[in-house]
Amino acid sequence: MKKLIEVEIYGQTFTVTSEDEETYVKSLAAYVDHFMRQVGGSTKATIPLRVAIMAALGIADEYHKLMSREEENRQETEYAAARILLRLEQSEREERSHDTERVNGTISPHSSVAPLVSDRKKDSHFSS
Repeated sequence: MKKLIEVEIYGQTFTVTSEDEETYVKSLAAYVDHFMRQVGGSTKATIPLRVAIMAALGIADEYHKLMSREEENRQETEYAAARILLRLEQSEREERSHDTERVNGTISPHSSVAPLVSDRKKDSHFSS
């Protein structure tokens, strides 16, 4: 449900209509106010409209940089997930191959299972 929320930005009171929580809207207003005060204090702009436009440009810059970083992170995550999936699939293929070799009794000498089999044969000679 929409509600009217009063906020103060750069010394002026505004009534905002929003469905968001009042605390959220007020925190947004406080952020804009803070940004405008930074811009107003660091430039020669004294006209509130100019300060607001400069602040809007600064906020837009922050937003676009964050969106760009988010996209980079998403792409890096997708790449890492694809590499993990590929390694998992390779591992599963190797495991199936070893299982087939065990079932058929054709374990290759290069197999990681081969040393275990040959060690068991050696042990059985000692117990005879």
